[in-house]
Amino acid sequence: MLLTAILLLAALAAGACTLMSWRDTGGRIPYTETGWERVDGSMGRGWVAVVLGVLLAVAGVLVAAEKERAGRLLAAPTGASLMLFTVLEWGLGMKGIRSGPGPGLWVLFLVGLIVVVAVGVLAPDPEGGP
Repeated sequence: MLLTAILLLAALAAGACTLMSWRDTGGRIPYTETGWERVDGSMGRGWVAVVLGVLLAVAGVLVAAEKERAGRLLAAPTGASLMLFTVLEWGLGMKGIRSGPGPGLWVLFLVGLIVVVAVGVLAPDPEGGP
């Protein structure tokens, strides 16, 4: 049950992070970029975080429905994908303007890390080994 709770809370946090600031521009740009709206007014990539959050919720439901293996096999790569997504978003986003990751990207990265660690520590071994 603890893994289910962690996965469902992680899903909510992944969705909420899209509304947080994704870049720390240090005051160089007076606008704030979130996952939904970029500084230039175009659509951001927050929908990727929401899709990954939905996959985490599905993984939590699978674990709750006693399909631990399927839930684990869905949750671990989804958590790793969240971490990879945040690194790519920070490194390749904002058209070459070097800025630090904002709180939204940091929280997304930590959510992915927590999910991967929780699956590794709390989920049963899918092979049923000793």
